[in-house]
Amino acid sequence: MLNRLFGNYLVEKGIMTENQLNTLLPVKKEFKAGLEVIAVITKAMTPAVVQEILANIDKEIEHFGEAAVNQGCITDDKLDELLAYQSNNFMKFVQLLVDQGYISYDNINHEMDHFQQKKELNDIQISALIHDDLDQCINIFVPLKSPRLKELTKTLVQTLRRIIDRDVYLEKAYTARSIQLDKYACQMIIGDMHVKFYISAPDEGLLAIANHFTGDTYATVTEDALDSVGEFINCVSGLFATNMSYENISVDMNSPEYAMEGPFISNETLYVIPIHANGYSLRAVFEVYQ
Repeated sequence: MLNRLFGNYLVEKGIMTENQLNTLLPVKKEFKAGLEVIAVITKAMTPAVVQEILANIDKEIEHFGEAAVNQGCITDDKLDELLAYQSNNFMKFVQLLVDQGYISYDNINHEMDHFQQKKELNDIQISALIHDDLDQCINIFVPLKSPRLKELTKTLVQTLRRIIDRDVYLEKAYTARSIQLDKYACQMIIGDMHVKFYISAPDEGLLAIANHFTGDTYATVTEDALDSVGEFINCVSGLFATNMSYENISVDMNSPEYAMEGPFISNETLYVIPIHANGYSLRAVFEVYQ
């Protein structure tokens, strides 16, 4: 989630273009972040110290981490701690930014601090994003009081990541008493809770899901594409029902519905979650029945 959020910030600042960002994401799973970048982001070493070590080692015979320990810059325990970050998705993304020359060791933390201030994130929240703590990330953007709705949101985001877009991200959710939907698919969740779960987007936004959930590819949003989005919602709801069953909460679902023209919904309890995936903007809407 943080890769896209921070990448978008860099695009807005003119440090890179949208196309350049898209070429870097998603970061390949086998790619590893260097200890130099990790040391700067975690503030285990200053950029000046990192660059001094790099300038004075023979990379063919000595690794950066080994040199840092030998020069007393970090301990063996700290080195082990830094090594554990090499597969961290955000660390890998920043490594790519450095490798491509979009950012330098000197201004990594400068840009991160500005990003944090712009997004009004505290230190605990930025740490949750860096560590990809999904529970805490959802709390940042979707501060729901209901543990069941939090679990539904978590299941939605996990499924989007796994099937649709590894770098899906959210904006701040909000409540509403009425909303006009665009093209949509939805499903009624019944049993020990009653929630109508919509995914809606204007224009071709639902292709973000339709073109990645099945083997079919659509040029425009058609009824078949909407049916695919409905099946995606059904998948999310099924996983959610399974998770709830472990807590002895009974959840079932009606058949998915969809339409090319969205309804105007009016309800005392509507939660709207803006989602960005595969270059499109869409909304998940939970209509809660008391």
